[in-house]
Amino acid sequence: MTIRVTCLIRRQPHLTREEFSERWGKNHAAIFTSLKAVKENLVKYNQFHVLDGPSKELEAIGLPLAPYDGAAEFEVEKLSDLLALFGDEEYLQKAVPDEPNFLDRTSVQVLVGENQTKWQKPSA
Repeated sequence: MTIRVTCLIRRQPHLTREEFSERWGKNHAAIFTSLKAVKENLVKYNQFHVLDGPSKELEAIGLPLAPYDGAAEFEVEKLSDLLALFGDEEYLQKAVPDEPNFLDRTSVQVLVGENQTKWQKPSA
């Protein structure tokens, strides 16, 4: 069983959602995934980018939208692996200084849990 840590994030207020997705999805992802500590400590790293069009459609039928622009998802064998990554010197010197280019770090909310898939469409 792996542990999943999901960080709900908001973009910097001066960025459009498209600018946020570009900076986070390309620039920051390239920095982050190049780190040795990422390769040694993570099982999986995923970015979830909110889509404006579909979000507006669901909002129009009365579904409340969460006030976030995306979610960074980290999968680890044990929580100490994620803590090792977040304490790694290279991470602190390369990834963290890039975050203000797209992310409002003060608004981050974290969920820790495990996946429990109850149904999945069979592969063709």
